[in-house]
Formats: sequence, structure tokens, C-alpha cells
Amino acid sequence: MSSPKVLHLSTYDAHGGAARAAIAIHNSLESAAVDSRIRIAKADDLRFKLAKEADRRLWRLQKSNVLTWRSPARFGSISAKEINNSGADIVHMHWVTDGFLTIESIGQIKKPIVWSLCDAWAFSGAEHYATQFSRTRSVLGYLPSNRNPNDSGFDLDRWTWNRKKSKWTTPMHVLPASTWLTQAAQESALMGHWPITQIPHIVDTNLFTSTNDRRKNVGQPVILFLASAGIRDTRKGADLLIQALKDPAMTQRLKVIIVGPRPTAQEEQHISSSLNHDLVFHGEARGDKELIDLYLQADVTVVPSREDNMPIAAMESQSCGTPVVAFRIGGLGDIVNPTTSGYLAEPENTHDLAQGIVQVLNSNLRESTRQHAKATWSPEVIVPQLLAVYESALT
Repeated sequence: MSSPKVLHLSTYDAHGGAARAAIAIHNSLESAAVDSRIRIAKADDLRFKLAKEADRRLWRLQKSNVLTWRSPARFGSISAKEINNSGADIVHMHWVTDGFLTIESIGQIKKPIVWSLCDAWAFSGAEHYATQFSRTRSVLGYLPSNRNPNDSGFDLDRWTWNRKKSKWTTPMHVLPASTWLTQAAQESALMGHWPITQIPHIVDTNLFTSTNDRRKNVGQPVILFLASAGIRDTRKGADLLIQALKDPAMTQRLKVIIVGPRPTAQEEQHISSSLNHDLVFHGEARGDKELIDLYLQADVTVVPSREDNMPIAAMESQSCGTPVVAFRIGGLGDIVNPTTSGYLAEPENTHDLAQGIVQVLNSNLRESTRQHAKATWSPEVIVPQLLAVYESALT
């Protein structure tokens, strides 16, 4: 069978790990001579701007003390007609909300759909990350009786889930990237009976690679923290890293590079003055070359997330030979091999996180970290798995 024509759908192409994962898959398929195209939202498109704003305003109807990103996906800027007329054989969806695709338009796509899950939104209500109640509701259905008792007003999550159940009548082939997301999809009332294949994201290990001329850090180890939304994103756990840096186990003075939107000067000063380490607020990284330079500068990348699927930063870091210290949550257990590529601390245990950082800094894991990445998520490993799924979806 000749390779199919693939149309990728992704709201963004650079903002956040999900967008980077979509681009990596598209580029890897192109390099393998697959007819692959990608359609993203156009930032200056008035329809997209209006749909994004309308959907976010609708989100505010959910009165909840659980702060998690929500997408009602009622307003969008791309139609099913445009997708159906694209000439593609397969539609490969990625992260597609925030004013791009609606639940209704997804249900109107007439081509086989393969969906790389970046979070729990596809089988949940409006929530992107499972909370205590949303995990139960995704399994049993979104009922009035199993709503968070602290929520009030309009049940946006139930309304969103019921629309999915009503409009998505043809099963899609679901590709969760991690073990925990696979299990959650299999247990869900919405997608549990659909075809599900666990496939990691791709990182171009030929681009994100270790080099012989990597700068050696003499006297002062360097640790790296990255968050596309900055240190205020509580899911990414910057506050937990700061607590760990104050731990008595941290006897050596470190250089800590923080990558992402910069906080205010007052916030930077407050954080820096509370630590006995040298903090560098780098700002946002612009492009792969800058990211690679940062990974190569670091002795360890710290990923202290409270919630995460398969953070691309952890995968890119290891592809560059830089080990990762993280909490054992979400998909990080699929990314970090504690014996060869880093350390997994108990969730939100900052003392354990600090001990992990010290342990990895005193280990020599660069070569084994690099080999782990190549064997697990390189294009040579993942592209054949995707092509097999495409073939299955077309038969």
C-alpha cells in the first residue's frame, strides 16, 4: 500500500509542547517521503480571534474552585467542509481547541480520523486535565449526581461532554502518548470502545542531539526549567522547584536557568533573594537552535509538574543527552528511565526532588540518556508505528 495523504490539524505550531509535538510528527513524515500537510490557526485571522475570545468567555460560565484549562469548543474558525474538501486520505488531529475546531465540526469530518491525545480533553468534558471528579465522570458519564459539590451554576463540563457523545458517532483511532493517558482513555465512557494505540510523541533526535563541543560547567552545575506559560502556571510546578532549591540537600551553589515568559522585575527579585543560588530569567526561547543551546548548557533539566502528559521539554532534553529530574506523574514515567536518564521523585515531594537533583548531578548519565531517547522516540522508531495506524484506519 502506498503511503496516504495526511492532513494534520493543530491550533498552534509553536506555542507549547503539544504544538511542537504536532510539527515534529509532520516534519518526520515529510522526511520519510509521506505526503503530509499541516493546517494551523492563523493568528491574524479575524474568525480565529473572535472564536477564541467567544470560547474563552463561555468557559467562564463554569464556576469551579478547580483551576484547570477548559475548552467548550463551541466556536471555531475552520469548517468540516474545508477539511472534507482537502484531498487528504487521513485527518490526523492534535491539540485543536481554543477557537480552531468545534465539537460539532469534528463530528462532521467524513474522513478517517487519527487523534494524537496531548491531554484528557478528548474523553472528558471541557477540562484538559483530569481532576478528582472529572476522572470519575469520564468513566461513568457526566451526571448531575457526580458533579463536584463545590461547583455551582451551569455545568459546562457536562454540557460539553454530552455534545461530544451526541456528535462523535463514528469511532476515531486514538493515539495517547503515555501509559496513564492510555488507561484513562480505555476506561472512559466516551472512547473506551474505540481503537486505541499508545504511541509516544516524536523528537527529531538528529536535530536535538548531544555534541562533542558541549560547554563543560566547571565549578557550578547548571539546572534548567522550562514552561511555555511561565512560572505562574501552577501545573508546571515552578513553586515546587523553588522549594526544592531551599532544601538542606542543596549544599552546592547552582546556576538555575528559567525559560519562559518573564515575571515582573519585583517577582524576579523576590525569588532570587530567597535562594542561595544564581537565577537567570532567560525569557522565552525562540526556535530550536536556542532550545538546543539551553539543553546543552544544562547538567540536568528539572520538570516539577503537578499535571502533565508527555512534556516535550523532557524528551528534547534527553535527546540532547541532558538527564531529567521530575515527579512520577502523568507520562513522565514513560519518559524518564531512573536507571539511565534521570530521577523520578514522589509527586510534590520537594525533598525527594532535591535529592534527585543532587543524585543526578553526581552521576554520569549523558551517554545513556542520549541512547534512551534514540531508542524510544526517534523518527526512525515512531514513523513506522504511525504508518501502521494509518493503514489500519483506512481498511
